[in-house]
Amino acid sequence: MKRKVLVKFVAALTVIGMVSAASPVFAEDTAASSVYSVSGETADSADSTLGSSGTVGNGISGGVANGSGSEGNDAADSSTVISVESGTDDASSEDTGTSESGASAGENSGADAAENTVTAVPNEAGNVSDESITGSAETADTSEESSEEKKEEENGIQEMPAVSYSAHVQQIGWQKDAVTGTSGETLAGTTGRALRIEAIRASIKGDENLGITYNTYVQGLRWTGWQNDGAAAGTTGQQRRVEAIAMKLTGSDADKYDLCYRVYVQSFGWLAWTQNGETAGTADLSRRVEAYEVVLVKKGEAAPVRSASRNAAYLTVPTVTYQTHVQRIGWGQGEVSNGALSGTTGRSFRMEAIRIHLDNTTGFSGGISYRSHVQRVGWETAWKSDGETSGTEGSSLRLEAIQIRLTGEMANYFDVYYRTHVQRFGWTGWASNGAECGSSGFGYRLEAIEIRLAAKGSGAPGSTANTFHKYASPHAAMDSKAQGYSSSTNYLLMVNLSTHRVGLYTGRRNNWQNQKYWPCANGKPSTPTVTGVYRLGSKGLYFWSGGSKCWYYSQIYGDYLFHSVIYDGSSSPVRVLDGTLGAAVSHGCVRLALENAKYIYDNVPSGTTVVIYY
Repeated sequence: MKRKVLVKFVAALTVIGMVSAASPVFAEDTAASSVYSVSGETADSADSTLGSSGTVGNGISGGVANGSGSEGNDAADSSTVISVESGTDDASSEDTGTSESGASAGENSGADAAENTVTAVPNEAGNVSDESITGSAETADTSEESSEEKKEEENGIQEMPAVSYSAHVQQIGWQKDAVTGTSGETLAGTTGRALRIEAIRASIKGDENLGITYNTYVQGLRWTGWQNDGAAAGTTGQQRRVEAIAMKLTGSDADKYDLCYRVYVQSFGWLAWTQNGETAGTADLSRRVEAYEVVLVKKGEAAPVRSASRNAAYLTVPTVTYQTHVQRIGWGQGEVSNGALSGTTGRSFRMEAIRIHLDNTTGFSGGISYRSHVQRVGWETAWKSDGETSGTEGSSLRLEAIQIRLTGEMANYFDVYYRTHVQRFGWTGWASNGAECGSSGFGYRLEAIEIRLAAKGSGAPGSTANTFHKYASPHAAMDSKAQGYSSSTNYLLMVNLSTHRVGLYTGRRNNWQNQKYWPCANGKPSTPTVTGVYRLGSKGLYFWSGGSKCWYYSQIYGDYLFHSVIYDGSSSPVRVLDGTLGAAVSHGCVRLALENAKYIYDNVPSGTTVVIYY
């Protein structure tokens, strides 16, 4: 740039014949500043001196160089020095004639100076002005151009406007503004103190054609509305956290810059940068913004490199999407999401299979897995995940229950809730995070399902009662007790005197399966039934008890028998005299309904183990 200015200056003087045609002045590249002296009298030295600082001193005289070697400042009394500094806009009116390196102009050959002279005309004050130099019009223009170019060179780039921004912080109130472009990282808010930002404000400095607008997503209020140029966005005095922000530029210069910003969020730390009106923060996660940072860059330039805990600027609840295979419909209903009903109600159609996957998972790892309780199969051994099919197709087997859970990081930040519509029971309550939902043991079909995701700990979308209907076997306790006994046959008889029940099992030790569960009448307190382990003995069609008959007896021990309730003495069991069951009323035998006593008589072989207990 200096070369351009100096060449123009010489050109102006050469035009009017005031510079020697052989002059080499200004042909050399110049450094940080240049000093030009113009004198109406003889100068001792007119050569260029390049100091260690890079300053070039050029003596230009209207007289004849005397070559005496005297100091250049000897003639300073009648000379005026024009100093042009490349790093400033100011011009000094006087100089000592000594370069920044400390070397004087007089140390150079006076003969050389003769080749580098111009004629200057003093003004009324005796000083040489810009206008007094012949050819000064072009010189003045050059000076103005030089000033602008040197200003740009000094700054390196066009001067950037700045963003001034602040936060209203829990327990602190409004903080001092942070300003973009200052040294180091600047942020508004706090980190590591678990304090929420409640409101923000921002403004632009240094560009009248540039403005800023911003919005806040606030706890309980959602987006509060755009505010401009220093106005507060958010709330104060309401103890509400800001959960997300959005910012963008306004004005005619807005297309020259990108407004970049990022937020520091509870549980997540710094999120990634975003810009120009995009959302930074979270939604529906109940997490506070604790700090934010803003940077203004030229259009297309990248935001500063900063460490971040997430590769996303905005985090929200992922979308759960699901599809069911339904009797007579197949997969034809298509996918639904976020709590919508899949399946049918009121049409008695069974669900036969299901697929589930997650969408909009940016910023989180992990997924979703699930398994079904299938007719004649029970619970699937393997969990299916992320869109795989659970259940069956083409087998006409109903789904009876389901379990759904999140995996990986998803499970740390979200809960999955689901409810099912079950034959005869209707809608269950909302189960969550892998719990059983539906029914088992009844043979009832699932007909429909709804699934939702929510921020961890935010609560179920409805009642959580009666999520799973499991058939409660009345003989479950007896089933468990039976597993500890052996029998010489593949039958086992269990008698519970407390519940007045008889259980008939087939199988073997540790694998007894209940086949019959009957009410009985056992011994009254005065004539109790014996307890212990026995083997089934002899059998008979009937025996007399006074004037009454008891049919189909099988011996337990001594006179203790399985037999029917009491009938009259007729030749066949027709009229019941005492049919009491489910109570302690006998003389010690175990009474059964006629058909049940006959079943033992006909089917259970002698030698079968009989266990009697309270």
